[in-house]
Amino acid sequence: MRKQMKRSGKWLNMIRVAVFAGLASVVCLSCSSNRFEGKIIAVELDSEPGKLDGAQLVLMDPERTDKSVTALLDEFESSASPSLSHEGRYLYFQGKKELGDPWQIWVMDLKKGEVSQVIDLPENCTHPASLPDGSVVFSREGSVKEKTVQDLWKCMMDGCCLTQLTHNPAENTFASVLWEGRILYSSKQIYPEARDEQLMIMRPDGTKSELYTPGCCGLLPVSGGQESPDGHIYFISSDGQLSRVLHRRPLHTFENLSKDIGGSFAAVSPASDSTCLVSYMPVDGSTFGLFRFDPRRKETPAALFQGDRHLVDPLIVAVTDPRPRILPSPVDPNKPTAILMIQNINHSSLPVLEGITGDSLADRIRISTLEGELGIVEAKDDGSVYVKLDADTPFKIETLNSQGESLHEPSDWIYLRPNERRACTGCHVNPELAPRNYQPHAVKEDPVVLASQAKENSN
Repeated sequence: MRKQMKRSGKWLNMIRVAVFAGLASVVCLSCSSNRFEGKIIAVELDSEPGKLDGAQLVLMDPERTDKSVTALLDEFESSASPSLSHEGRYLYFQGKKELGDPWQIWVMDLKKGEVSQVIDLPENCTHPASLPDGSVVFSREGSVKEKTVQDLWKCMMDGCCLTQLTHNPAENTFASVLWEGRILYSSKQIYPEARDEQLMIMRPDGTKSELYTPGCCGLLPVSGGQESPDGHIYFISSDGQLSRVLHRRPLHTFENLSKDIGGSFAAVSPASDSTCLVSYMPVDGSTFGLFRFDPRRKETPAALFQGDRHLVDPLIVAVTDPRPRILPSPVDPNKPTAILMIQNINHSSLPVLEGITGDSLADRIRISTLEGELGIVEAKDDGSVYVKLDADTPFKIETLNSQGESLHEPSDWIYLRPNERRACTGCHVNPELAPRNYQPHAVKEDPVVLASQAKENSN
């Protein structure tokens, strides 16, 4: 009996050793050396910021500021917009092999040094950002009503599962992925008229898109937002200013960090030590270089690299800690409709338009698409509306009184993803407000159907 126990114990020990050896090999494999770790990757420009033809991704060592930058991808005519995966291994970027090529999304394995093409599309595809599930989001050029727009799309690293995320007629660019899992991006309406840039936020399946910050005090966000470990979102605003907001209250915490600093900022990348790596041109400078900025002191940035060519879009090769969350998705491509519920169409933070001669309270809404009026839906006695619409179709909402007058300007473009259910407290209302805790009267009945797909299925 004792011999059997000894044999059993011996086998258990052997199994434990094998298991621990296996785990150790996995750990060693996942932590294998990355020669780029701790280095800075940036974009060196042939011309002024914003013009990326001829741009090149370059590498530099922050510990050796006396050393010149080195090209990272000699085989590309142009490469720009670097973005790292959360484990610091994969570098996504937009690239052109030849001058006449459209911009496409590429990825470089920093451990193996291998470069592969993610997508091959006829349109320009730019500004990639890595998602924690292994996919990548990027901007793809398109057209709406003969106007050029840019929508956000995503796909896997091998280009499969290509999916359109945004559907509003706008320039949607500069996507970045926050620790909580949502995507922050810049959006500028193009149709029917151009409007100012603003930062928007949405889930990685394109649902729940909403305003994040429009800027403040005459300053607009002209770049994407970058998250810092201490809960701020940094971005470049108009006139080359460096700005930030607190992520927990982005609509009310705008701060211009550079109002007392001369010069101009072109890009920002928060670091783990609460400082920021910035692309900055001093008052007496002729090019944008890489500098270190401490937002606590708000002093003139300290130089790291500056040469005779512009350096922009810096990032430090490092692991993202913590890893961004992977969010669940209700989107179902097999269900082409979506549901919208408005709790009270008269709940608004804006006064009614001047010149209204009839009622000052709305009792219905008008829903319009890019093709014109889709329908008018009467509200219940508590102001609630419940409607089913075609998914992935942009629409606007107007509140109307009983005389048919518009009480407010139409909403911004809204779209719903397949099988999405979205609710809002009112029209033109503060997004930070929570809804009243009661059941709106409209949801006690079936939704009003304005969806062509639903109508066809019912016939």
